[in-house]
Amino acid sequence: MKTTAEFCYVLNGKGSAKTRSLSSISSSVKEPVWVHIDYANAENQDWLKKQHLSAAVLENLLDSDTTPRFFKEKGGVLVVLRGVNVRDDEEDDMISVHVWMTKKRLLTLSHRSLPTIVKLMDDFRRGRGPKSIQDCFVELTRQMNMRIENTLVKINDEGDELEETIIGDTTFHQDADLRQRLSVLRHKVVGLRRYLVPQRDMMSKLCMETSVFSEENILKLQEVARDLSAVVSELDFARDHSAVTQEELDSQTNIEMSRTMYLMSLIMVIFTPLTFLTGLLGANVGGIPLGNHPSGFWVVTLVLVVVAVLQMIILKKIRWF
Repeated sequence: MKTTAEFCYVLNGKGSAKTRSLSSISSSVKEPVWVHIDYANAENQDWLKKQHLSAAVLENLLDSDTTPRFFKEKGGVLVVLRGVNVRDDEEDDMISVHVWMTKKRLLTLSHRSLPTIVKLMDDFRRGRGPKSIQDCFVELTRQMNMRIENTLVKINDEGDELEETIIGDTTFHQDADLRQRLSVLRHKVVGLRRYLVPQRDMMSKLCMETSVFSEENILKLQEVARDLSAVVSELDFARDHSAVTQEELDSQTNIEMSRTMYLMSLIMVIFTPLTFLTGLLGANVGGIPLGNHPSGFWVVTLVLVVVAVLQMIILKKIRWF
């Protein structure tokens, strides 16, 4: 597991920022500052406790497992977001980002690496980063949303691929692999939906906080909220789609098993009379027909073949096959 990249930027309002040490940042600093740290680091926790934050804000910032939410405190707002994991096989295991935002301060915390944070660091280095604290938060949510949408595209593509494979020729050898892939896909959808539904609701409420965000940024957050609503709708569709695909796979398996049982039943119907005849003729008692005849074996074989042919004709007429 790769831990998050840490930084401390003082914004110049033109898209770039100066790097400062964490120890040099205090509540007395007047410039716009964005600090991103690892909340699991003991030294960072000690630094946080010296920032004159309320007990509720401090507790939520250091909480390792939280669902998306926000609440206002005097002078700022605390927001908990979730972004997709860097590793493709763990995209359902979403990474939490804890945010404390005031007019001049943006404090974000996470433990694991998040591509969005790395992307914004690169933007600052190139002079194309956000220009204000509010812009930083809005761009953070927008970039996280884009990653989520990209993940959703891959989920839908994988679901379509599985459906096409299942509708095609599916063998028993493929069945176990398809079930495993489908199970992973369904768990991924459920894992994403678990956090994105409350994140959608939270973002919709956050758009109403006109005292926190400017009108321009409110419009941008509304766009983020709409995109999240669309993502949740797509996740609902992906969940239903995977359920239908699962039913199709179960149906294919049941049909294949029914065919096998049907074939075995036909074989039993044909061979049961033949087994009865051979068992009867093989009894160790006197009076067995053709018991001492030199051509007895071939005569009995011919009789069995005739009986089998007659059975097949009868079964064909009654449409058993």
